[in-house]
Amino acid sequence: AIDYAARVAAELGADVVKVNVPKFNAEKDKSAPAPYSTQTFTADDALAQVVQSAGKTLVIFSGGEKQDESGVVDKARAGMRAGGTGVIFGRNMWQRPMDEALKLAGEVHAMLKEYGA
Repeated sequence: AIDYAARVAAELGADVVKVNVPKFNAEKDKSAPAPYSTQTFTADDALAQVVQSAGKTLVIFSGGEKQDESGVVDKARAGMRAGGTGVIFGRNMWQRPMDEALKLAGEVHAMLKEYGA
């Protein structure tokens, strides 16, 4: 569904789209329409599909629910590896003490440099 939303945004002429990272629910996916009910996607496949569906529209992945520091960096790295343009984090930064948030922001920034962002 997230890849479809990215495609619709592109078709409507969006320059940039902010989307959630796709989540998987094996039981729910069985009742989804084809091809979603018959294909097995990895997290990386799903992220890449979102970027592909967006066409020339730039894709920014949101941070989603608060998680530990390594999870934040891993989620950002996965989005960039899939071809995303960037990431946007809210509660994963501002719900931490200032010193922790600054350290984490530095880690994400360093990772983004690996992708030329």
